[in-house]
Amino acid sequence: MFNRILVPVDGSKGALKALEKGAGLQLLTGAELYLLCVFKHHSLLEASLSMVRPEKLEIPDDVLKEYATEIAVHAKSYAVELGVPSEKVRGFVKGGRPSRTIVRFARKRECDLIVIGSQGTNGDKSLLLGSVSQRVAGSAHCPTLIV
Repeated sequence: MFNRILVPVDGSKGALKALEKGAGLQLLTGAELYLLCVFKHHSLLEASLSMVRPEKLEIPDDVLKEYATEIAVHAKSYAVELGVPSEKVRGFVKGGRPSRTIVRFARKRECDLIVIGSQGTNGDKSLLLGSVSQRVAGSAHCPTLIV
């Protein structure tokens, strides 16, 4: 049925619910489970405009990539706790616009299904559906399950 299931993760409650659903589907199908954390690119110019001036200027992308890696590692260990065999789950970190990066990753890795949370870390509670999940569902080449 499914060979590769992609679950984008961002540390939000919605992403954890999607991960739980994706792990359940992996257990039913034996598919590979790909976990992707996307961090938004910030330029040095944007960092230099900050009112806060640390002694050592850290490159925002490096800090964001490190944080995204922590999220991906945590998600992978949670998937294993949920029963997914460790050899069947892989974590990835990419920089870029979240919806576009998720769709490109899914296409490149030939994913059969994307399982995504309805609201992520930028979720506006007044909206029924988050903008990232809406964009992914509208432009993905494969079925998208919004949890």
